Amino acid sequence: MIEARSIFKEQAAPHSLGMRSRQLISVAESEVLIKIHSSSICGTDLHIYKWNEWASRSYRPPMPLGHEFGGTVIEAGSAVRTIRKGDIVTAETHLPCGHCRQCRLGRGHTCDNLKLFSRMGLGCFADYTVVPEAALRIVPADIPIEHATMMEPLGVSVRAVSEIPVDGKNVLVLGCGPIGLFAVAAARAYGAGRIMATDLSAYRLALAESLGADIVLDPSQQSIASAMPAILAEEKFDVVIETSGSERAFQEAIDETRKGGDIVFASLPDRPFSIDISRYLILKEIGLRGVYGRRLDETWLRVETLLRLQGPKLAQVMSHALPLADFETAFALASSGQAGKVVLHP
Repeated sequence: MIEARSIFKEQAAPHSLGMRSRQLISVAESEVLIKIHSSSICGTDLHIYKWNEWASRSYRPPMPLGHEFGGTVIEAGSAVRTIRKGDIVTAETHLPCGHCRQCRLGRGHTCDNLKLFSRMGLGCFADYTVVPEAALRIVPADIPIEHATMMEPLGVSVRAVSEIPVDGKNVLVLGCGPIGLFAVAAARAYGAGRIMATDLSAYRLALAESLGADIVLDPSQQSIASAMPAILAEEKFDVVIETSGSERAFQEAIDETRKGGDIVFASLPDRPFSIDISRYLILKEIGLRGVYGRRLDETWLRVETLLRLQGPKLAQVMSHALPLADFETAFALASSGQAGKVVLHP
């Protein structure tokens, strides 16, 4: 039996985080006990922390938090076959059933019987956690354990950028939180032409520039159209990747999307967006699609390759690291816009 600290969302109200001590008994036959090396705060965690409309519809406190992590296997259940003690692992947070029509179509990430790691009462803002074998991914030996915690969120960005091939295309990234920053880096790595990134935070815009954005702007100070050089204003954007969740940003960006261009949503807006279907989807033939997690397991292979090639550069997004006990400070920092990815170390 192991005693582990774990960060909980205690109440259905803004903030209201707490640290609890949990006893982890012997793992079940298909589960794995993991010692957490590092875990990182993601957009879903911030929705729950702020307790917005979306979070209140989707979760019921009290509940442990955290699903992005890297760690070491301490013990594996008797039925576990693919994971061994000592393996460095992270997790795929979408657990498909493997037999529904979506799974048979190769769309396990949108499985009709999908289970989510963030709703399984596990949590990785902790010293130790227990995870089903089916959720785990072994981190290749040539990828440092320090980079493991960014593999799951990086996968969302890689998926967003690879859904519409960006090579040679003008790309606009709305929002420079971690998903947006990873999207900038992935777009540059995959051969995008001009990349513009927007955010309200000067700190995050500077990060976006270092990751490959050609143009950055604060939309509260300058419009997208006014920041576009003449050639870009004429050509407009081929691909827009939406990571901000801001309807205002989206409405401004769609006017700068070329006819026949594509918009990829990789955000979880607090409330529904509206769009003029006739004006944009029909008359301009703009393609609109969403991204919900990673393709299993194609996206994971892409992430591994990208980390091998550009791991140190991508690690710039992990801008702050704090001890697990400083979780209040970490969440406040992550929600302030003055950080990239905030990492917790037990």
